[in-house]
Amino acid sequence: MLKDELKQRLDDYVEFTRHLQGLKNLKYGLGEAKFHMDGTAFRAPWCNAQTDGPALRARAILAYAQHVIKQANGDTTRAHELFALVRTDLDYVTKVWMHPGNCDIWEESRGMHFYTLLAQKTALEEGARMAHTLDVDNGVAHVYERAAQEIAHKLPEFWDVDHGYIVATLNKTGGIRTKNSNLDAQVLLAALHHGTPKLLTSRAVAATVNRLVHVFDRLYVVNHVQRTKIDGQWVDVAAAVGRYPEDVYDGDGSRGGNPWSLLTSSVAEYHYRLAVHMGNGPLAQYLVQVGDTYMARVARHTDADHTMREQWDKSSGYGRGAVHLTWSYAAHTSASRWRLLAIASLD
Repeated sequence: MLKDELKQRLDDYVEFTRHLQGLKNLKYGLGEAKFHMDGTAFRAPWCNAQTDGPALRARAILAYAQHVIKQANGDTTRAHELFALVRTDLDYVTKVWMHPGNCDIWEESRGMHFYTLLAQKTALEEGARMAHTLDVDNGVAHVYERAAQEIAHKLPEFWDVDHGYIVATLNKTGGIRTKNSNLDAQVLLAALHHGTPKLLTSRAVAATVNRLVHVFDRLYVVNHVQRTKIDGQWVDVAAAVGRYPEDVYDGDGSRGGNPWSLLTSSVAEYHYRLAVHMGNGPLAQYLVQVGDTYMARVARHTDADHTMREQWDKSSGYGRGAVHLTWSYAAHTSASRWRLLAIASLD
């Protein structure tokens, strides 16, 4: 049973989604990426459309609907109300997923993006399953399943044979011009947030993560420090990880990219989840130990009062950019949860 406070927050989220879906005269419709805190439209220039947004909303509300069904003792009235909102977003996704001019999650590049497509595919698959569960018109489930299959056929094109990693964007149509490597940590985020266990444990994702770590280990001065003291003991620390090698955003301007807290936590989570997949054994133990070195890196650059910043200065290691960025805490909390699961699997 959800605690009353959490249930209220979820219901508030549902109503805010309903409000946003009902706004009129939005240039990019449901793909509009930014609104004012009071729910009014943001009219200034921004990187739009971001079509991962409707898929993310759908996944969040579908998860809530699943819980509602389990608690409803056969009454699916509320679940049907939630699914009506989901359909609005997923119907939109089926119409726009193939458009090449949408913005990526960093709000910098236009094209077809691995993260966006994987989010859309997973949302459509979950939406189709919910349509079957609620016995909604089977035509709805079929439309979602067909779109998800079409996206699935597109995803292998992101594997770059020459470079040996999954690239972030295909068919670039605009945005920053300096991102020549197309090597980007958002590929790892896609696998963590929306990937199946088969994808997450694939050689393609492993190759991409290894390349990211190798590049950033050499790129940032802070990575010259390989040990830190935690609770009075010296421990190994892994490389601090940034967004992509050509990044110039430093949290305040464009003087050169830095490592990000949430991305370093995400590499830790990746190793813990591999450990859970492997089960008990020496390899799983090793993966947990590697994950711990990334968590130690995060601890080294986190304030004593546990305040997290978006980035760490690549030379000094001090925090930069947004303070108390929700994503930083969420990524670290998720990694911590998977660490507990990994430790339990070793018993």
